[in-house]
Amino acid sequence: MELITVRNLSKSYARTKVLEDLSVTYESGMIYGLVGENGSGKTTLFNCLMGIVPYDGNIRKAAGISIGYLPAESYFYSLVTGQEYLDFCLKAKGKSVEKQQVEAANEAFQLPLHRYASEYSTGMKKKLALMALLLQDNNLYILDEPFNGVDLYGCIQLKRIIRLLKKQGKTVVLSSHQIIILRELCDSIDYLNHHAIVRRYTHESVDEIEKSILDAAGPT
Repeated sequence: MELITVRNLSKSYARTKVLEDLSVTYESGMIYGLVGENGSGKTTLFNCLMGIVPYDGNIRKAAGISIGYLPAESYFYSLVTGQEYLDFCLKAKGKSVEKQQVEAANEAFQLPLHRYASEYSTGMKKKLALMALLLQDNNLYILDEPFNGVDLYGCIQLKRIIRLLKKQGKTVVLSSHQIIILRELCDSIDYLNHHAIVRRYTHESVDEIEKSILDAAGPT
């Protein structure tokens, strides 16, 4: 089942072209990776999918789809505890979650929910934002550089969560510069270059993907 179909997507900021004539499809129960240089448009693509920014082209979403978005950097208001942040995110999706469910979810994350979220480390903030998305029980999860700033334990934990989401029939789209992690997790990896997705890797090894990207970049 196709959850999102993107056709001829273009986006510019002032005179700077970011995306041009980009097309891609995301189906249910799959894990998709997105790789590209800094400034290639990965975050812009995600913002278009979420409707955060205007764009030209067509994005068709399955009826009733619920999307959870983890930005590369999450913002937390001061004097708001981790628990209050979770409550806000759940109410925003019209969800009601019992205290026991939050405690059960936090067994994996081990977050001090009584503390102000703005005082958390980078890795803890990502865990809190991800925990909120999981409690929302979305169909599709878009994760922008989820492994950045996360410690070793957190990376292992995050990979297990992503795999579990797929087992539950969820769809995950994540960006990362770490091709090894993407190859380990993803059913396919999209390469964003020259304003569009120029190739989708499915069975290629890490070495083959890296060589392909270097060849596309040309001589250095």
